[in-house]
Amino acid sequence: MAALRTLVAVGGIAAAVAAAPATAAGTSCGGAVLADWHDNGRIDGAYAPRCYRTAVAALPEDVRMYSSAQDDIGRALQARLETSASAQARDDASGPLGFKLPLLVVGTVALLMLTAGLAADALGRR
Repeated sequence: MAALRTLVAVGGIAAAVAAAPATAAGTSCGGAVLADWHDNGRIDGAYAPRCYRTAVAALPEDVRMYSSAQDDIGRALQARLETSASAQARDDASGPLGFKLPLLVVGTVALLMLTAGLAADALGRR
């Protein structure tokens, strides 16, 4: 019976220790955003979107109500998402030669149709 209690206690401690780094990592991520805002009232760094959300959730009530922290962090998150989306769109839009794939397909089909039309016209004039 004592061995079972010891096993359960060790298991509980191991679970707590395993969960602690994940919680600390999430807090430090949002904490970094808050520290960035606190030093000069704006967000100068670039963070993962979850860090901004964690920072807003961790704002003390008085800071949330009497400062612009929530709005400033929200604007920084929006700017980060827009930058990320435009970079993704640029990467998706161009291939290795800078051509868009749909444009290449349409151009190829048009060239084939033009060739077929010229061949039909040449054969019809014999």
